[in-house]
Amino acid sequence: MLTRTFAALIAVLALAAPRAALADDAVAGAIVGAITGAAIATGAVVPHERREPLREYIVRENRPSYHYDEEVVVGRELPPGAYESYEVPEEYVPRGHHYAIINDRPVIFHHETRRIIHVYE
Repeated sequence: MLTRTFAALIAVLALAAPRAALADDAVAGAIVGAITGAAIATGAVVPHERREPLREYIVRENRPSYHYDEEVVVGRELPPGAYESYEVPEEYVPRGHHYAIINDRPVIFHHETRRIIHVYE
């Protein structure tokens, strides 16, 4: 179900993005931004049915945990720093996503932006 929702969001983005890019239409740009933000905020990049297998994979890897002073939440950007990140295999999420163990919790984030997309409790 979540995968279909994510696919629908991508389809809407594909249709709305050219309009927002070509027109000086602030409303269209805001809509595209809101849809993209909602997809990131809900953790839609990690499909529901892949979350537990991904968690099991991360636990098996037994990586060290790093301390982070701020709250680790979806949407926040991890600063560059003293933590090691590891690529998430494509069987779980699209290429370009990494994970790290921050404050003893697995955290999935986009490698380039370092924006957190999922935090395991």
